[in-house]
Amino acid sequence: MSNKQPITKHIEFKYEITPSIDPKIQNNFLTYVGADEGSANPNLSLIKKAADDDMESRPLSIVLGWMGSTQKLLIKYINLWTSRGFNTFSYRADYFETLSIFGLRSKAYEMLKQISNYLKERPNCDTIIFHIFSNGGGFLYWALIEFILANDEYKYIHPMIKGVVMDSLPTFTNTQLLTGFWSLAKPMGGSIATYAILPLTAPIWMPFFVLYRKYLTLPKNQFVHTVLYSTDDKLIPGSQVEAFLKRLNQNIRKDLIHVQKWEKSEHVCHLKLHTKDYINNINIFLKSIKAEEIRKTLPQSKL
Repeated sequence: MSNKQPITKHIEFKYEITPSIDPKIQNNFLTYVGADEGSANPNLSLIKKAADDDMESRPLSIVLGWMGSTQKLLIKYINLWTSRGFNTFSYRADYFETLSIFGLRSKAYEMLKQISNYLKERPNCDTIIFHIFSNGGGFLYWALIEFILANDEYKYIHPMIKGVVMDSLPTFTNTQLLTGFWSLAKPMGGSIATYAILPLTAPIWMPFFVLYRKYLTLPKNQFVHTVLYSTDDKLIPGSQVEAFLKRLNQNIRKDLIHVQKWEKSEHVCHLKLHTKDYINNINIFLKSIKAEEIRKTLPQSKL
C-alpha cells in the first residue's frame, strides 16, 4: 500500500462547469479550484449580494506563482484560500515564458478575459484578492492591473480588488534587474551560454521594468497590501523590497500597508519556515479588508 499523501486534503464543492472554468477551453490558462465544501463565507463586502450557501459567488482569490513553480507547490497556498471560503484561480509561468515578456503579456490579456467571463457568469461575486509570488507572479499581476485600467471593457473589475498579498517580491532597482538575470541563470540550467545570454535581454526588459514599478505602486490601487519578505533572500534581497516599500508608502495610504520581515527565510519559503506567522498575516489581511470596507461607508471617507 502506498504511503504517499494526497496533494490536497480539502473537500471541493462540485461546481457547474461554466465556460470560464472549463479546463478544456484552449485559452483558459487560469486553473480553477473552488472553495471547500462547508467552508464559511468570508463576507468581505458590506453590501451582501449573495447568500452564504451560494458557493458560486464566493470571493475570488487569484494565486500567481513564481517562475518554475508547479501546481503541487502552489496547492498549499491555494488551500489557504479555499479553506477560508474563497474560490480560486491560479497560474504558474515557467522561466522562458516569463523572460519572453511579450508572450507573457499576451497571455495575461487572455487571463483577463477569462476573469471577466467568470465575473459575468457570477454577477453576485464582487470581491477579488491576489496572492502573488516573486517576480514571476508580480509580472502577471502588473499586466492584469495595467490592462484592467487601460480598457473600458474591464475597468469595472478594479473596484472589486480588495487586496494583494506579496510574497518574496519585487526586484525594484535597475542595478538589481541586471544582477537578477545572473541569479536566474543557475535555476535555468547554469550553462555558460545561459550566464552570457540572459544579461543581454536587459535592454528589452528595461522599458517594461519601468511599467512594473509603476503598476506595483500605482496610487489608484488603494487597497490592502500585505508584503512578506526576508533579509536572507538570495534572489530578491531585502533591500529591494524596502526600496519598493518606500515608493509604496508614498502612493498608498499607510494603514493599507502591512509588512512582515523575517531575518532567516529563503525565497518563497516563508509559509514552510514561518507557518504560524504566515497564517497570522493572512488573517490580519482579511480583517484589514473588512476594516477598509467599513471605512468606505463613513461620511468622512475620501474614496
